[in-house]
Amino acid sequence: MMSIRMRQIEAWLYAYPIWQRQVTSLREQLDDYPRVHYEFVAVASFPKNWDSNPTYDAVEKRMTLEEERIRPLQFKIHLVENALGVLTEEEMALIRLKYFEKKLNSIVWETLFVSRRAFFRKRVVVLEKLYEALGGDYALIWDKTGRSSARS
Repeated sequence: MMSIRMRQIEAWLYAYPIWQRQVTSLREQLDDYPRVHYEFVAVASFPKNWDSNPTYDAVEKRMTLEEERIRPLQFKIHLVENALGVLTEEEMALIRLKYFEKKLNSIVWETLFVSRRAFFRKRVVVLEKLYEALGGDYALIWDKTGRSSARS
């Protein structure tokens, strides 16, 4: 039976391609956000009955999106990419087929020319390698329950 942390790593691997697309999409939206191209002038105090400035609102929305959505995704993408660097080509093929392309287990083991049993053993070994590459038991990304402390 797999540990909670191994399941979390699998969840991150399944989500990795989606995170990359989300970051790309959000970046493109920010680059094309129409009202942010205007000059933003900070004002020390606001006059009475001052309604919100559309430029200020756009900049605030952009900063919020950057801080709350893009930066955490980039952090997780960087962690996964760093961990994937320890894998061999054969192990990366398993990851690519199973998690990134979401192929059925039977298709993966047939494509890699390994037995069913060897596939499941290799999968556990790969997940353990990734766990160690992410910092193992001492990584700050895990809380005491084994879940990731970074938002999933």
